[in-house]
Amino acid sequence: MNPATTYAQKHLTGLSKLGIFSAWLMVVASASIATSLPAKAAAKDAKVILLTVSEECEYCSRHLQSFRKKAEEEGISLKVKITNFDPAEQASQVDQAIAERPDAIVLWPADASAIVPSLRKIKSAGIPIVVTNSQPDMKYSKFWDVYTGPNDKASGGSAAKAMEQGFKDKGYADAGDVFVVLGVPGTPPQIGRETGFREGLASSAPGIQIKGAQPGNWDQTKASEAASALFTQFGSNVKGVYAQADNMMAGVIVAAQRAGIDPSKLVLVGSNCSIEGVTAIESGTQYATVLQSPVQDGEYAAQAVADLLDGKKPENVRYLPQQIITKANINDCNTAVGR
Repeated sequence: MNPATTYAQKHLTGLSKLGIFSAWLMVVASASIATSLPAKAAAKDAKVILLTVSEECEYCSRHLQSFRKKAEEEGISLKVKITNFDPAEQASQVDQAIAERPDAIVLWPADASAIVPSLRKIKSAGIPIVVTNSQPDMKYSKFWDVYTGPNDKASGGSAAKAMEQGFKDKGYADAGDVFVVLGVPGTPPQIGRETGFREGLASSAPGIQIKGAQPGNWDQTKASEAASALFTQFGSNVKGVYAQADNMMAGVIVAAQRAGIDPSKLVLVGSNCSIEGVTAIESGTQYATVLQSPVQDGEYAAQAVADLLDGKKPENVRYLPQQIITKANINDCNTAVGR
């Protein structure tokens, strides 16, 4: 073989290897640049499943309406599954939702503890998850991406402050008996609000004693039955009632009237700024409520899932604003809930 030919072949082979190496470097560099670029917006036309607890209560209905509106604005393709605060049914709905492989799931837990295995499943499936309205124990927070909604313990604490304030306004000083009408036992709002209320009174108004509590299950009729039993048990010694939702307080007022007790003489504190609470506060039969806007609640959840899908990094926890509402600032309540 001609030495010149051999020399040329060797150098061409070297150049070929160099070219391959250079091409490889270009691919790696391109990949690196691509991964450093912001993710393309993905909320538009994304498939999202909302698992919620009810359409029956006013708050739940307004939350759903608000979520739908915001999701539509973001171009999200939304599917809704509803359970009547049934943890077993919700667990089954989660399994069905995972099988549908949506781009994200938004979940209003029916039960704070029972939902944890389902949250774990969603996370294991690699599906982005936003928990709305009802916050499970934060020790499980690794199983969801974002929580939006009320700080229920703080809401209960605000209810305790309202009760203390009402006792002073009605001339009961800082001592007397009260009872509590609870939401559905085991739900995060029921647990958080009761804890906040009990701790709040114990800390700042220990003379106000909680003598009893019964579930009203977020239902006016059941709340009326629970309050009737408690009024029968404690009678004229009762100076105040904390109902964990305003629609349940409407049932408490009915029960008081049936028992021959003037509700305007009691310190009645509710929550959520529902229409029942607004009407009762304006008429003077209910003393206060704690503001919690279902409109903002739904909007916050929809915005969080849109941000996740668009590759943004929303706050891990976004709490709703809250304040004590009495007759003096009732317009703040109406504005917040869109009336």
